[in-house]
Amino acid sequence: MMERKNFIMRILLLILLSLANIACSQKIENQSAVTQTIPHFDATVYQLIDLFNKKNFKGINQYINKDIGLFIVYNASTSPTMRRIEQFKFNDKGVENKIPSWVEDELLGVTISGNPKIQYEQYPPFDPCSEKVNKLGLYANPKEKNIEALKIALDYYHWELKHYQFEKRPIWEKYQSIADKIASKTVKVVYIENFPDTLPDDEKNIFIFYLTQLDNKWYLTILDFYTMDCSA
Repeated sequence: MMERKNFIMRILLLILLSLANIACSQKIENQSAVTQTIPHFDATVYQLIDLFNKKNFKGINQYINKDIGLFIVYNASTSPTMRRIEQFKFNDKGVENKIPSWVEDELLGVTISGNPKIQYEQYPPFDPCSEKVNKLGLYANPKEKNIEALKIALDYYHWELKHYQFEKRPIWEKYQSIADKIASKTVKVVYIENFPDTLPDDEKNIFIFYLTQLDNKWYLTILDFYTMDCSA
């Protein structure tokens, strides 16, 4: 009788240990899926932050792929739209590209302070006016590859074609082709901080950009000035 009880106890113990190992493995797998770093990604993010802070657009151009270009997504009369540039070209009057002046001002005003460390986790949720953010800092989630901002602009273009029967613009078909190419290789980077001398619940300073991996190198492919715009 005693031997039977010992046998049953050993079986139960083995079952409990197996369940514990499975739970532990799943936890480690889930954590690594979000927190894992990506080769050369960190260095590229920090280098771009430094270049934007210094307004070194010539240096930023080195991170723009000539075939992909750089998509700048923003509001046009509260509707999402975008411009694609191949390089930043500045003259005495500002950017030579067809970018709204307020977007140019945003570019020239970008400041990321405090040498933040990239936090590999889910992005903090926030509304279009960026007032309800529960976390600050620099975030990237390699598990969540997407081109969200660019997709919003492209979807709106296709919606206009369908509902207003506009004539198709071949250049936008090219944009769609590029978007399809980079979608699965792109990671969003989000920086959130309080503006100086503002209350914690006030509007936040948010800068969002996307990096795409091509031929083992990370390129700057999207700047998102639409998501955090209160007029959206």
